[in-house]
Amino acid sequence: MSEYKPSKPSNPRDDWKLWLVVNPGTWLIPLLITFLATALIVHSFVFTHEAYNPLTYDVSAEVAAEEAAE
Repeated sequence: MSEYKPSKPSNPRDDWKLWLVVNPGTWLIPLLITFLATALIVHSFVFTHEAYNPLTYDVSAEVAAEEAAE
């Protein structure tokens, strides 16, 4: 049989080989748009959900709940 064993990638030394598969001239802008859309969706969820929104977070309610538990 064949004795050929492909070498394992040695990252980050071999990271440039990604661009042999993914042509940045074709895929860079669609990837950036996809990442931006994902970030906007995640941030819109976080800021519309009351429990995660730091702008409307009410510390006094948490303190009152802790005092009631004691």
